[in-house]
Amino acid sequence: MKRTSLDKQCKELSLPLEEIHLSYEGKPEPALLKHFENLGYVGSFNEGYTFLTVLKALMLDKLAELNMFNDRKDACTRYLEAQLTIHKDKVSDIVATIRNTPKKKYLSNLREIFCQPFIQREYASLSFECCEALFNAIETETFIAVAKKFSENPYSYRSGWPDLILVKGTEVKFVEVKTTDKLHKSQLITIPTFREILPYDFIVYRVRK
Repeated sequence: MKRTSLDKQCKELSLPLEEIHLSYEGKPEPALLKHFENLGYVGSFNEGYTFLTVLKALMLDKLAELNMFNDRKDACTRYLEAQLTIHKDKVSDIVATIRNTPKKKYLSNLREIFCQPFIQREYASLSFECCEALFNAIETETFIAVAKKFSENPYSYRSGWPDLILVKGTEVKFVEVKTTDKLHKSQLITIPTFREILPYDFIVYRVRK
């Protein structure tokens, strides 16, 4: 399927394919994000890193407790796929803590992650507002289901997430942005996998100047 056209890929996966004309300079992802912000959405264009940051914040206390260096800052900055691989024998315990993380604690953990210099330097466009909106929009059991599936193959599922995550109230959209290219191999694996778990819109937008 990776060799066929974008239109055929989307048809095969039953993914809506929309075309939009935008005036922009540089990359199309920020331009499309701006378009949706004008429609009242909050969002982020860090591909899967936004969602994985939400999961990390939900599980941070347990990840910090298990940290091999006894270093909470390391738990904040180390990639989630690495932590779940290192602690693969404790994944069930780690994921179970999501259910016991109230919003106040989640936001405190999220702020702690955002305050780390590495995060500020490498992921400057990561949106705290979007991460908070995702917590408000998505049910706890859905986060748990995503974390369980992600932990099955963290280094495979870290790639291939749609470019944009958009939230407006309880509405969530996962939007892949294309101009002339097609869905990559990782996207052909990750998008269908998590689309089955996340009961929200997954859409491909072809952006034209």
